[in-house]
Amino acid sequence: MAKVVLVGYGQMLYSLIEGIENSDHEILGVFRNDRIKYSPMELFFKDIFNKSDDYTIIKSKKLHDIKANSVNSAKFYNEIQKLNPDMIICGSWAEKFKYDILNLVPCVNFHPALLPKNRGANPYFWSIYLNQKVSGLTIHFMNEKFDKGDIILQEAITIDENETGKSLKNKTTRLARAMIKDFLDLYDKKQIQPIKQDETFASYEPQLSEKEVVIDLNQSKIDVDRHLRALHPWAVPYVKIARRYVEIPNYEFLEVDEKNKDKKPYTIIENNRNYFILKGNDFLIKVKK
Repeated sequence: MAKVVLVGYGQMLYSLIEGIENSDHEILGVFRNDRIKYSPMELFFKDIFNKSDDYTIIKSKKLHDIKANSVNSAKFYNEIQKLNPDMIICGSWAEKFKYDILNLVPCVNFHPALLPKNRGANPYFWSIYLNQKVSGLTIHFMNEKFDKGDIILQEAITIDENETGKSLKNKTTRLARAMIKDFLDLYDKKQIQPIKQDETFASYEPQLSEKEVVIDLNQSKIDVDRHLRALHPWAVPYVKIARRYVEIPNYEFLEVDEKNKDKKPYTIIENNRNYFILKGNDFLIKVKK
């Protein structure tokens, strides 16, 4: 029976906890993202007055809440030595694990894409935005380079026609809940056979920037729709009208009628207290205020 420490946050962390609890394996402790986001004093008050979902789940399941300020800190290293897990399993994390902790115990990451494609940040957004038809989940050993360790297991997920970043994340984290049991069973049976990543198929995507949240109305309706779906729920999209950026919190596409079909993109067709309508390349978009 494998004994593990979990590092992570959000839906991926919750799915890994549930998957392990539904197996014969043991969680020795959880290191949550709150620990690196807030100072000890800030976190003390947050845990009393404004608990995160991560903290609530850890406490409700009576899991050990590891206290440190980084996976690369002496505190975390000493805690791992004391707990003596068979491995650290990571599900969503921004820090790069350094050699000391990687050398202490095997570290395994659940990456929400089919590596070596879509390395880096937020594959949920990028796989939809780049019009890929398939995404997935990769379990891989970690090394000192982001998402480049040897692959242990992979499963593919079809990206549906109306997929959003949120729906793709939901599908991927549900898959993680099932795959973690398969992975740990392989570990117990000593049947893991890692495969090196093929660099000829590698791609790397960065964190979202201003470029990715601004919608280009000169594009086709198909491309704009895909861009908006990819952004949900990671960022509020904007459209630039003249020199002003305007949010697109809620929207719907409208067909272009005869009187507006020759107007240029970004032309304001209608504007009132509840919504405005803009001309796109081959569409109208109604934005609710």
